[in-house]
Amino acid sequence: MSGLDATVLTAYGGLDRASLTHIQGSYDTSALLRAIEQLDRIVGRARSQDCLRGVLLRLHGMEHVVVNGGTGLSGSTDEESLPELAYEATSEIRQTITTLQEWVKLIEPLETLKSTN
Repeated sequence: MSGLDATVLTAYGGLDRASLTHIQGSYDTSALLRAIEQLDRIVGRARSQDCLRGVLLRLHGMEHVVVNGGTGLSGSTDEESLPELAYEATSEIRQTITTLQEWVKLIEPLETLKSTN
């Protein structure tokens, strides 16, 4: 195949013909829309008081008192412990990282469309 035949001209530039043919037969274009919906949920959870943002703020208050001997931040020893809250934060962060890694795998095949010309 000549260089010209190896490239398909589209509205979004020249694409590798073989990669495009493969993706057209195997790629689920609706998956990216599902990722966008997941993003909306992640952002909503991260900003809510009971989720990641709130957890990190409470964790900061605890670690400030324990590590820096800080004062002025109120807290209750009846709530979760510092290690429990740290575990909650890292679990939420790991879950988000796993989701982001899935998105990378979803989008990476589109990189193969780059024309070599």
